Amino acid sequence: MPLVGCDALDGALGCDLGLCPLTNTMPVLRHGLHRAPGERRFLMAWVSVPGLDVEPSRQTYTHLGPRRVRYASGDFRSDLTFDEDGCVVDHPRLARRLAPR
Repeated sequence: MPLVGCDALDGALGCDLGLCPLTNTMPVLRHGLHRAPGERRFLMAWVSVPGLDVEPSRQTYTHLGPRRVRYASGDFRSDLTFDEDGCVVDHPRLARRLAPR
């Protein structure tokens, strides 16, 4: 598994596992962005799937309204929906939480 030099990840506050909306929860909860206005920029250690390569990823999370947050990294953007607890409910084109039966 290729791993970038540790210096490239200095200041990374967390990880972002590719294709996993759960990891979007961490920075949103840390700063309450699903509840309160604001925009935060982060350096994350991004782990590709299935290759498991690790590389730095600049990411921006912007509060759009109650339980709505825009995630942006490079040219990619997605408007995420969260529940009251800050867990991702809908990550368009990737995942959506199913209602219990």
